[in-house]
Amino acid sequence: MEEGEYTFQLTVTDSSGQQSSAEATVIVQPEDNRPPVAVAGPDKELIFPLDSATLDGSRSSDDHGIVFYRWEHVRGPGVVEMANGDTAVATVTGLQVGTHHFRLTVKDQQGLSSMSTLTVAVKKENNSPPRAQAGGRHVLVLPNNSITLDGSRSTDDQGVVSYLWIRDGQSPAAGDVIGGSDHSVALQLANLVEGIYTFRLRVTDMEGSSDVSTATVEVRPDPNKDALVELILQVGAGQLTGQQKDTLVRQLATLLGVLDSDIRVQKIQAHSDLSTAIVFYVQSGPPFKVLKAAQVARNLHRRLSKEKADFLLFKVLRIDTAGCLLTCSGHGHCDPITKRCVCSPLWMENPVQRYLWDEESNCEWSVLYVAVLASALAVLLGGAAWFCICCCKRRKRTKIRKKTKYTILDNMDEQERMELRPKYGLKHCSTEHNSSLMVSESEFDSDQDTIFSRERMQRGDSQGSMNDSIGNGTSFSYCSKDR
Repeated sequence: MEEGEYTFQLTVTDSSGQQSSAEATVIVQPEDNRPPVAVAGPDKELIFPLDSATLDGSRSSDDHGIVFYRWEHVRGPGVVEMANGDTAVATVTGLQVGTHHFRLTVKDQQGLSSMSTLTVAVKKENNSPPRAQAGGRHVLVLPNNSITLDGSRSTDDQGVVSYLWIRDGQSPAAGDVIGGSDHSVALQLANLVEGIYTFRLRVTDMEGSSDVSTATVEVRPDPNKDALVELILQVGAGQLTGQQKDTLVRQLATLLGVLDSDIRVQKIQAHSDLSTAIVFYVQSGPPFKVLKAAQVARNLHRRLSKEKADFLLFKVLRIDTAGCLLTCSGHGHCDPITKRCVCSPLWMENPVQRYLWDEESNCEWSVLYVAVLASALAVLLGGAAWFCICCCKRRKRTKIRKKTKYTILDNMDEQERMELRPKYGLKHCSTEHNSSLMVSESEFDSDQDTIFSRERMQRGDSQGSMNDSIGNGTSFSYCSKDR
């Protein structure tokens, strides 16, 4: 419809043909359009290095509605980047220090327009360095071996943009950082060991200024360290259920003669792919007293090795103290893997006590003393063997040789000869007055009994003349008897 006056007539007819009419008038007047009103929003102020801002023209209005928006950077240092510049809300980045002017233009359907200007001032304020707060000193007592160091108390006037936790080079290397938390506000640590850890927290602000603070974690030994027993079972750590663990505790309590609550399990961990290590200690009471690990391990080993080898739920691969507690007699150190003493030079383990009596490993024998004793024992055994061999040879020679009695029968009458004859029977007797027997000095030196005639003895011949006569071959008649 165009501008003017329109008249419309309505006629209605019923079933009898009767009619009635009415008219309606429509007047089209010329348009009464007002121009839009552009509103760019209040001016803004930024602190460098913040270099972006939002330009909001959504409060602009028009009686028939705005159909066109346009933002322009009119004046300001540098070149800025603008996103969504043809909408009511635009974003600018890359603002440098100084004053920036932006102009908003809006239009309605009839092409009427309106403009508004926005000022963004970017200032550079003096920056203060950040202040780091690492958390100070902390104390842990094993078996608790994890902690979180909180650096959220660190401050900066423009805000901290980065955190970095650095482990001191003199701190123990053991201990794991969880999930890369050394680059976050809170440092999470696990699997710490006994010792003193030092961590430095470095915080940095937007302008690169930084500050450092130190946190110390002291990990103290387990008060029950000397009471911990390690039981290695032939079962995978993932296959050991909580119910089976409770059953094992009851079985251990039965073997040791204590209550189930007296068995305190501290740690269950994989020893290998097919074995699991259970670390526990035993207390008795009241009054409650923690039993020594060596005593508990020895009792369990003795009970399981005798009548109850298959008493536990799983096969036992090893029972020992969790830590190496041997003193090694002050002449060595304890191997933490094998739980055996590694002796110092010139010292050795007592094999009698270790293997025959099943006692703990030691280093109480001196290699020098053992060598001297072994040498002396070897000499003693060699001398005894030589003495036995000589005695056997002498006895054998004595049994074979026959004793013979000699008597000088020269110048003796028959009556004297009869008196010198032995009273027992003679097996062999030979008497020849003129027979001559050459007797050497060696035969006189033997153990034979020789009886010289009284006549020779009465002559009083000296020993020297007797030897001369013997050496020259004196004639003898002899009578011998085999014993």
